[in-house]
Parts: sequence; structure tokens; C-alpha cells
Amino acid sequence: MKRTKDRRAQKADSRPRVELEVLVEEESASEALKPLLARVLQGSDVQLRIRRFQGKPDLLKKLPDRLLGCAAARRRGSDVRVVVLVDRDNDDCATLKKDLDRFARQAGLTPRVDAYNAGCFDVLNRIAIRELESWYFGDWDAVRKAFPKVAKEAPRAYRANPDLPAGKASDVFEKILSSSGVRIASKPEWGRRIGPRLSVEENRSPSFHAFLSGVRALIA
Repeated sequence: MKRTKDRRAQKADSRPRVELEVLVEEESASEALKPLLARVLQGSDVQLRIRRFQGKPDLLKKLPDRLLGCAAARRRGSDVRVVVLVDRDNDDCATLKKDLDRFARQAGLTPRVDAYNAGCFDVLNRIAIRELESWYFGDWDAVRKAFPKVAKEAPRAYRANPDLPAGKASDVFEKILSSSGVRIASKPEWGRRIGPRLSVEENRSPSFHAFLSGVRALIA
């Protein structure tokens, strides 16, 4: 019996470690997500890598080749799983999502939308609506801890569902900081200050929760 248990343990230990590769548009997203995902992955044997690009056009241009590289790594035995996070901006959400899923299929990977047929998936495509800063408005307590000078409440338009207001959430966020006497216009600095304070549970942004629930499903 002991030998059987030992063999089972050796077999489990021989399984490749999950390598979670998160692809984001720019440094600000990388800074915000590093501490957030570290808490989500705490206690798991998942190796996290966040790769940032020089904006959304750069990410979309290089994404097909990046996914081909991940597919090749999987064929060599590495358990690479991919998260792609982009801002919606002014794009049509459904069209953008279809493009991202198509890139995954063309690389020989399985996006989550196909999981019902394939039984599992290795690419999670998620869209922050409209920008990453919408997630900040969804957790105003985190913003106030990072920038104590701001008002006690988020602007009225962002209180219920911060994903809904049109326009650039980043512009609104910068104006709020400026009017509060905070002269920090650096998005990466926003991410460094707010990211460690974001709650994994308390956020009014539906796209935030869709992102985290998708990450949990991907590594399950």
C-alpha cells in the first residue's frame, strides 16, 4: 500500500507546474495586477508572469505570434495558460472579443468560449470596460487608501456600475486627483499605489469580477 501511495505522489509531482502568462496593454495594468493576482494565487503552485506591451495596438499586433509561442511551449510539455486583458475603449466589445478568441484558435489554443465543447481551455480573453481605471472607481476604498485627499465617494455616475459611463475613465480619474490636490498623472504610479489595496471581493465593476472568476477557472 505504501509503495502505491509513493507512486501516486511521484506521478502527481511529475505533472508540469502551471505557468500563468498574463498579457496586458501597458505598465499601468502590470503594476495594478501584480499584487492583485498574487493574492488570488496565494497558496497555489502557479508561476505568474505578466508581460506588458506598448499599448493596445502593439498587444493586438504581437498577440498572434505570442500565442503561437505559448502553443509551442504546451506541445513541449509546459502547462502554459494565457490571460489576455485589454481595455474596451471605443471598440465594439463583441467584435473585439471574437477577434481575441479567433487569435487563440488560430494558434491551436482553446479560448474559454469553446470550453463547453472542448471540456477545458487554456486562454482567457477579458475586456476591461471601458478602461482599467473603471476598476478603481469600483473600489473607492482602495483609491482613498492610496490617495487620502480624494472625496469620500466616487463621482455619482460611477457609484453603481463603473463600467457604464461613456468616455475615458482615466481622464475622469486624473481630474479627480488633480482637483483633490494630488499632482500625480502617471498611470503606472496609480497602479503601484492602488493595486496592493484592491479587494478581490468588493468591487462594483462587473468586468473586474468577470476577470477574476475567469482567472480562477483557468487555473482550476
